[in-house]
Amino acid sequence: MHTVNRNPSSRELHKFGWAMVLGFGVLGTLGWYFAGETNGWAWRGETAQRVAVAFWTLGPLLLVISFGPKALAKPVYIGWMSVGFFIGGIMTAILLSVLFIVLLPVFSLVRFADPLRMKLRPPGESYWEDHKHHESTLERTIRPF
Repeated sequence: MHTVNRNPSSRELHKFGWAMVLGFGVLGTLGWYFAGETNGWAWRGETAQRVAVAFWTLGPLLLVISFGPKALAKPVYIGWMSVGFFIGGIMTAILLSVLFIVLLPVFSLVRFADPLRMKLRPPGESYWEDHKHHESTLERTIRPF
């Protein structure tokens, strides 16, 4: 089971900072882009622009913190990763529930071909198939199946 690293190295903290700049930069750009859309995000107009600027500010701030003293960066990293780990567990449960409740019953209703050829033989007969011998040629060795 994966757990949160409670003692991250400086390299991990730096990677965390760069990931935050990239992630919040993309979120800010998307928020700014869809600010004028009528069918866009929940935030529109001036509110979306404020949220975008907040994202653009938060990313570099976390980058500076991650390159700062380890005593300051470590609690931010641990807190962020703990929240992410918790959200990941919830999302995994939701996605697997959707998979098992929605997707698998659909596949059970769809009947595929008879790949085991069970309908071809009457009950009681053996399902054993004789081996079909193939010549050992160079072409057969390149494509064995």
